[in-house]
Amino acid sequence: MEKIEQAPLPWYRGDRLLPAGMAIFMFLLHLPILTRYGYHHDELYFIACGNHLAWGYVDHAPLVPWIARLMTSLFGESLFALRILAAASIALSVFLAGMLARKLGGGRFAQALACLGMITAPVFLRTGNMLCLLAFEPLFWLLASFLVVRIIQEEKPRLWILVGLVVGVGLLNKHSMAFFGFGLVVGMLLTPLRKHFKSPWLYAGGALALLIILPNLLWQVQNGWPTVHFVMNLKAGVMSGISALQFLAGQLLYLGPFNAALWIPGLVFFMKSDGGKKYRVLGLIWIAVFLLLLVTKSKIYYLAPAYAALFAGGGVALENWAREKARRGLKTALAAFLLGGGILLAPLSLPVLDFPSTEKYARAVTFGAFGNISEITTDMKSMFSWEKKLAAVAAAYHSLTPAEKEKALIWAFGYGNAGAVDYFGGKYGLPKAVSLSNSYWLWGVPEGRGDVVVTMGIEKKNIERVFKKVDVFSEVALDPVLPWEKPFMILICRQPVRPLPAIWLKNRPW
Repeated sequence: MEKIEQAPLPWYRGDRLLPAGMAIFMFLLHLPILTRYGYHHDELYFIACGNHLAWGYVDHAPLVPWIARLMTSLFGESLFALRILAAASIALSVFLAGMLARKLGGGRFAQALACLGMITAPVFLRTGNMLCLLAFEPLFWLLASFLVVRIIQEEKPRLWILVGLVVGVGLLNKHSMAFFGFGLVVGMLLTPLRKHFKSPWLYAGGALALLIILPNLLWQVQNGWPTVHFVMNLKAGVMSGISALQFLAGQLLYLGPFNAALWIPGLVFFMKSDGGKKYRVLGLIWIAVFLLLLVTKSKIYYLAPAYAALFAGGGVALENWAREKARRGLKTALAAFLLGGGILLAPLSLPVLDFPSTEKYARAVTFGAFGNISEITTDMKSMFSWEKKLAAVAAAYHSLTPAEKEKALIWAFGYGNAGAVDYFGGKYGLPKAVSLSNSYWLWGVPEGRGDVVVTMGIEKKNIERVFKKVDVFSEVALDPVLPWEKPFMILICRQPVRPLPAIWLKNRPW
């Protein structure tokens, strides 16, 4: 009797439905609280960068500023619109984690665990609620990992072209996508994938990635490699103080301690199990990048996107383990463990509580281990007080005479404050801000201005070296307040010791 082939099920009836449903849940989770707190200082900076369209910026790649420019052009001053693509990107990453688990041979339970890891990881919860580089980074890492698995399974070297496309666009989002490329090369050298070093498609993919990032590289050359100098200074300053122990402990905090029960089995799955050894390259990517970042004393969260593939592998490993044990309720217990841990830590990542309650909750959950709870809540704390700051700056600016206003400018401490002036300042009648912070330095000082300067958040003792006459206009009481913004001074400065453009040239911040 002739066998009748069944048509494939549509996606909404197949096993893609579960990851899709969990991705939609992640997206809907963010929507009601997307604007509960205000703008993050990085978001205001990205908007400012987007208003200075370029192929590069001092401290980051250009894709997110382009997104900020697109959303503000289409929707104006809308915090919801600004953040919606970040929420969508993280939701899509949830879906891809589930689909990667499926591609690795996992059933629905494996897919559910992979998705659950992405949903409950504090770092992805947080970055899905604001426009930032990391909101898009796991998407590119997962896409590239998925394509590598397809190359392994289907023996289609032409797919290296797509890997190159994903890596290239990922580099436009964040230069640390190069870590994925580094880990991939290491993983290929140590696995049978090394045979692809003889394939022209691999080099075509690499050439495509280089072509996509080439305009950014040319911008770097034209501007004296500012990003390289910025990273070197960051390493000598902030990152040099990160010990190996802090880096290791930070992995548990950023990914969530409960999720270690998922990603550690995922790493073991790729490196030790019979079912995962075919895809060992994914485990080696994590190991190579982990060792690189540990040795070079990187920021803790730089490793975060590498965990997405481990969540997929962990889902498959735990599904196999539960099947072998054949104990009723084991799957439920595993899922409940991850979900319960995620719910417990969610208020530290999402603005589900008012801010004072968030800080109280953070102290309770960490059992008072942090003497300064700002170490956990700084990201959220920086989303407040913009209107109060702008009102104080406007009061100082409008106290000037009409003649002074013609030559006055606003000098802000930090790109967030400068971005706030540029974004909100129009309704206060303020000129655009200047700052010595990162890309703001490149944009310089407007011609004909600077004889009178209203400073924002700069200490008097620091600015007195630049101006002969410095008057305190006001001291703004901020609540909540960042440690470095107390006190928050508004100063009026006159009689610069040298023209401001000359001062700018001697104070490059990187």
